[in-house]
Amino acid sequence: MKVTIVGGGLTGLTAAYYLGHAKPDWQIQLYEQAPRFGGKIQTQQVDDFVVELGPDSYLGRKTEMTDLITDLGLADTLVSNETGQAYVYDRGNIHPIPGGSIMGVPTEMMPFVKATLISWAGKVRAGLDYFKKPYPLDAHGDVSIGHFFRYHLGQEMMDKLIEPLLAGIYGGDIYKISLLSTFPHFIQVEQKYGNMVKGMIAAKMSHQKAGVSKAAKGAVNEGDVPRAGKGTMTDAQFDKKQSSIQRTNGNLKASKGTASQSGMFRQLTGGLESVVSAIVEQMPSNVTLTTKALVRDISYADAVYRYNVNGREETSHMLVISTPPATYKDWFMGDTGFDGVRNMEQSSCAIAIMAFDKASFDGELKGSGLLITRKTDTPLTACTILNQKWPQTTPDDKIVLRVFIGKPGNDVVERYSDEELSALALKEIQRIMNFKANPEWIKINRLIHCMPQYNVGHRAAIAAVREHVKEHYPNLYLIGTPAKPIGAVVLIRKNDIDLLPEQKSIARIAAQILTELTKD
Repeated sequence: MKVTIVGGGLTGLTAAYYLGHAKPDWQIQLYEQAPRFGGKIQTQQVDDFVVELGPDSYLGRKTEMTDLITDLGLADTLVSNETGQAYVYDRGNIHPIPGGSIMGVPTEMMPFVKATLISWAGKVRAGLDYFKKPYPLDAHGDVSIGHFFRYHLGQEMMDKLIEPLLAGIYGGDIYKISLLSTFPHFIQVEQKYGNMVKGMIAAKMSHQKAGVSKAAKGAVNEGDVPRAGKGTMTDAQFDKKQSSIQRTNGNLKASKGTASQSGMFRQLTGGLESVVSAIVEQMPSNVTLTTKALVRDISYADAVYRYNVNGREETSHMLVISTPPATYKDWFMGDTGFDGVRNMEQSSCAIAIMAFDKASFDGELKGSGLLITRKTDTPLTACTILNQKWPQTTPDDKIVLRVFIGKPGNDVVERYSDEELSALALKEIQRIMNFKANPEWIKINRLIHCMPQYNVGHRAAIAAVREHVKEHYPNLYLIGTPAKPIGAVVLIRKNDIDLLPEQKSIARIAAQILTELTKD
């Protein structure tokens, strides 16, 4: 069996790794257009700094990633982030994010009442959600994130808390992004309890009654709330989840990592690219990896996939595609069945990482970082204080800021040069955080049209693609970003790797492929 995998990011590499081990007699070829593997994951060693130019971590509750790291023998390098207060910068003022909230939705009265971020009028409006009815969804049961939360919590809560928290994950217009595709649990909770405030309070209380640990509550706050209806999580399931989280945390505490194990994010002491390097080094011998390989003109006829790679015609019995939506514009030409992928919008962003001498830094550093409201006059969206979030990446006498650039409707990321973006990021973060110190160095990474936008209607469009592939393209598997939303600010949610025909986790890609091929 000849298998071709297109795309050498984490998704494609992992598919090749597991499939190669599962089927050692198969011939597997992976092509990557770039001169390196890893996609958006880029780790650099700068003197004594570990610098992540792409995502800097993954969510600890994404056990598929931890399983992969363990399989690669890297478990003893796992570390967890230091926890600290997060802030919101809104038009000249910095405010702490209110405690007792789940993804910005208040579940405790006193922290919300005391919050300086929201005015009394805004608090009263948010509290009126207690008397709201469920939002009238469209024919597909969908609604944009912005319209949903504005309906429930009001415009001020949207502008100052919900939008900075959620919009940054996908780098797009929150009034276009699908709630059903990104945070379906909010719809499920609302439909079950009648409104958001009641639903989130009830969800939190059910977790407490189930005896969920502090670690598990952290996962809950990231969106693992009980599902309404068919997917409702029972107390027994919560107990199972709690045991799993505690077991994982116990393993981490026994590791050689240097960071505290209290946070919900995971990193490796050598950076995320050490995972990529390990996969490449340990790739089974029946897998051939090729960089600088541009795949074009994919077509299917007579039970064979044909394509062009660097001007050479090739064929394959099975095809696995793990690339972003934009690549589909050059494939399966004339077949409108792929339009649900082809037509996905994509946004751009940039990350500026800057290092300072701690002795010369004249600003006040609070917590782990801050979010910036969209109505603030700046192209910046967030800033992470890396030496406080990931102390193992930074010498003790240094400060490192990780600044995010790029808002919907602002094209500076695409128009500006690296030098201009670096200067802009420094000038703006100096103004926002009120310091004058100049950095020892700045690293910039521009990610142009790299973040798929999961707009309203996305789930229905992808379902149509799934059916089309199932009916007309045997042994074709579309995995990765087109199917399931991923994000950058949460860094990194993109370890939920799905097959379009049937959703499966990253560690089970090979098993799914084998099942599909062997069933008669």
